[in-house]
Amino acid sequence: MRLLQVTNFVNPLQMPVARCFVEQLGDDSYRYKAINPADAERTRMGWSCGDEAPWILRASDAEPACQEHLNWWTEADVVLCGERATGLMQQRLRQGKLTFYMSERWWKPPLGMARLAHPRFALMALRFKRLAASRMFHYMAIGHYAAEDMKRWAAFDGRSWLWGYFTALPTPLPQVAARETGLEVLWAGRMLGWKRVDTLVQAFGALRRQDKAARLSLIGDGPERQKLEALAQRLGLGGAVSFHSSLPMEQVWARMHAAHVYVLPSNGYEGWGAVVNEAMSQGCAVVASEAAGSAKTVIHHGENGLLFRAGDWRQLGGLLSQLNADEGLRVRLAQAGQRTIAERWSPQMAADRFLAVSEALLSRRSPPAYDDGPMACL
Repeated sequence: MRLLQVTNFVNPLQMPVARCFVEQLGDDSYRYKAINPADAERTRMGWSCGDEAPWILRASDAEPACQEHLNWWTEADVVLCGERATGLMQQRLRQGKLTFYMSERWWKPPLGMARLAHPRFALMALRFKRLAASRMFHYMAIGHYAAEDMKRWAAFDGRSWLWGYFTALPTPLPQVAARETGLEVLWAGRMLGWKRVDTLVQAFGALRRQDKAARLSLIGDGPERQKLEALAQRLGLGGAVSFHSSLPMEQVWARMHAAHVYVLPSNGYEGWGAVVNEAMSQGCAVVASEAAGSAKTVIHHGENGLLFRAGDWRQLGGLLSQLNADEGLRVRLAQAGQRTIAERWSPQMAADRFLAVSEALLSRRSPPAYDDGPMACL
């Protein structure tokens, strides 16, 4: 099998699966095409990956590599595309070639389906709807919300598959950090309005009133940082909340392992939220907004993490207080979350299942049936 994977840029959230594809298919049978270079902020955060593997076709590559990319669109047995390249996908489908389109949810709030009011988006969506009529066109939904959104626009009828982002697993898996002091709570990312870090700061204020030993660390930069610093001061949390500029991913992982609880407070604009994968794999208990894609898809409330309503700082504060008071619960959730990522949402699992489904479809056989996790039929 020859596989072409197309994405926006060299993305560390997709590279672990890409490397698994290479291990199984070989350098000659796989290409990873990055359409755009990573922006400066993501490069500082380690998103350039620093990988010069020969199977990566970069946006800055010379003309021969661009032609190679187009050749792969024509010649590959399978294309897994994360871009809305409707023209190239249409060419493949006319040839009867297996093509997967991968995306986060289309109708993210606050605009939702009002995005169709934009003429260019509406034209693209109509072209996509026509493509979806082909039995050789399949949809890879990055989370359950993405699948629900797509069902409102195009019917895939057995051709919609659950997908996500699959972060690198630490080897060996670390032990859950022991707690000897107050609860250490962590958040990391870009400080944007829809990340709703203010919800976390307010919830932590409620926890802090109960336990003066609790600490909150916020890692990242962005337009909301000054507002968040002012909010922490206004709530009297200056000594308990620490702000840190963006750190390389490896250092963030180390902070995750050292923390007791990781919180993802984003609203529904968070298509996935790979920090959930990362924090779980590091053995950190995760509390997440149910509006985020990864939370909806990966977390089962009370089993491998905790969920709260987006923007509800009182509910979040109550969950943090519960974990602060019940160390056994925190450890159980952390351990279960780590197992979830290692056993169900690992890059190897995703690659194995994708290739198994693709091989079955190419052979006109019924694909394997997975009840949960990557490549579960939706």
